[in-house]
Amino acid sequence: MSDKSSYLVVPFCSDEVESRLGESPQGKYLKRYLRDLGAKTCILEEEYVDKDFLIDFQKFYCRSFDHTGKFTQRLHFFKDIISSTKFKYSLLNDDGSFKESYLGFVVIKPIKDENDQKFIGRTLLDPYHSNNLNRRRFLGKIYYANLFGFRLEINTLPFQAQDQGVSACATIALWAALHPLRTVFGIPGHSPAEITEISTSLPSPFRKFPSSGLTLEQMVNYIKLVGLDVEYIEAINDDVIETVVRAYLSAELPIIADLYLDHKINPGRHAVVISGFKLDKNNKLVELFIHDDGIGPYSRVKPKGNFSIWENEWNETGYEVNLQHLLVPIYPKIRLSFFKMYIEYSKIRDELDKQLGNDISRELELFLTTSSDYKENLMRNSIENKIDLLTRSLPRFLWVIRLNKKEKIIGDLVYDATSVYVRDSFSVTYMY
Repeated sequence: MSDKSSYLVVPFCSDEVESRLGESPQGKYLKRYLRDLGAKTCILEEEYVDKDFLIDFQKFYCRSFDHTGKFTQRLHFFKDIISSTKFKYSLLNDDGSFKESYLGFVVIKPIKDENDQKFIGRTLLDPYHSNNLNRRRFLGKIYYANLFGFRLEINTLPFQAQDQGVSACATIALWAALHPLRTVFGIPGHSPAEITEISTSLPSPFRKFPSSGLTLEQMVNYIKLVGLDVEYIEAINDDVIETVVRAYLSAELPIIADLYLDHKINPGRHAVVISGFKLDKNNKLVELFIHDDGIGPYSRVKPKGNFSIWENEWNETGYEVNLQHLLVPIYPKIRLSFFKMYIEYSKIRDELDKQLGNDISRELELFLTTSSDYKENLMRNSIENKIDLLTRSLPRFLWVIRLNKKEKIIGDLVYDATSVYVRDSFSVTYMY
């Protein structure tokens, strides 16, 4: 065991936090992000064993001449001001009153990038705001962190920076996107190095390690090898992009965006995870939030005219960001494809426009859900034939086309998402 203290309690604005997060693009972003979250205190674990890095260490770094060890550092952040004396008192008296102010943690790996900056490892931080505020919605799952016996809770989507020793952007996008689906669909959890190994079982002319990135085919190969399937969608226009984002993120399914970063000197492909969105008062998509391993978690994206071209931090370094494809990891029993439902949804929307005017189409939405979640929604509302609908046997997955009016639900058309064909299962009428 090391003789040095196993932890430090310091103010967020201290030089200690500044130096630990470093000056990498991700480190700088996280400082701004945590400042916006209102971080006041950092509790630092000096020696932390991170499972993902431990696997990567065993597969790659332990064989490197200049490796620096298997231990990481973990920085926990809080909105409350916590002194070292107060934290010692909490440890002695099982006083976890500070737990409500928890913002999450950042793991710092003991390896450095080409600019001598330490890599940002597994990071779990609060989204900017709750899902119910300002018409924003963020993907997240409840995770727990144990800090010297205190059980801390965070609802988020994990992030980490790419490390070209064992993973490039596509690997990290797969790691982040599939992380919350491990328990939902019972798929295995893999470290970035393992994802790269499994993905490259589909041959390519590039090396496995150091990783130069995955092809689109290798990404799909990995998703299928872990027991899921893929919806592959061309980002042909804003309407398709908005419908995909709202349909799948409402079902808590992350979306991998395949981007082309256009640059005079260094163009190339890039993969990120769409992890949230914002609607305006007219129910129109106006912002995306992404987990971008080159930037940080929940990074803001605005349309540059439309959502085929993105406005975000990449523009500051001379890149134009072009969205080309959307990949959605889905359960194989969800057989009714997005585009079949999109055609049905568009047809109904056009009919409503003809009958009731153009404004009504803004109130129509398409989303994927489970029968259990849908019935919980029915239980909370006044609907016609409530007992018959609640006691009806339904498939596990459902597509729903919903008509709203002034934020009130008017009616649903519900489809069997496990069917190959678009079949109207039943309709639901809401009463007020």
